[in-house]
Amino acid sequence: MLIFHCTDCNEEIDCLDHERSDQAFTNLDEHIAKCALATFTIEGTTDIARQRADDIRAVVKYNRLAGKLQLPANQPKFTEI
Repeated sequence: MLIFHCTDCNEEIDCLDHERSDQAFTNLDEHIAKCALATFTIEGTTDIARQRADDIRAVVKYNRLAGKLQLPANQPKFTEI
């Protein structure tokens, strides 16, 4: 599972392994609309979730969530953008 933690309101947005990545991004967009100061940390709890790092890198690269997603240094699979 991918877990996105909002650093502004402390809400968690979960993306289960069987959900499509675009659903996770839709959920993040909806949260950002409600929580304008939202930034996120991300945690991958399964191998499938860690594989989704490529999807996240592509989204951040194209600025969809630029400035909204913080990738922690202690998870090297998520830090290389």
